[in-house]
Amino acid sequence: MSEKEAGQSGGSPQVGGATVSDIQELIRRKEEIEAQIKANYEVLESGLQVDDEIVEFGSVNTQNFQSLQNIGSVVQHSEGKPLTVTVIRRGEKHQLRLVPTRWAGKGLLGCNIIPLQR
Repeated sequence: MSEKEAGQSGGSPQVGGATVSDIQELIRRKEEIEAQIKANYEVLESGLQVDDEIVEFGSVNTQNFQSLQNIGSVVQHSEGKPLTVTVIRRGEKHQLRLVPTRWAGKGLLGCNIIPLQR
């Protein structure tokens, strides 16, 4: 059926088998997906970054830290629950919220934490 015939019969005009409303719906869905990607990217950018100095990780802080096992224990007991992490990034203090979660890789954080060498 041609666009002219579709218009005469009351149907939606078609372009290559898809109606204009189909294409408009796809554009709307594309815009939603792009907005989700942008939001997820902003979350990733605000999370732990290389050279962040962790000064508080849940209940572990600079006063009671003994080893990375302290952090590992907090992560294991906080799976699926929000965890407050305070870091010093480029001289400024930032408070982050992490949710330890299982993923395809090793661990629950998706990163490695190493002791600061001073």
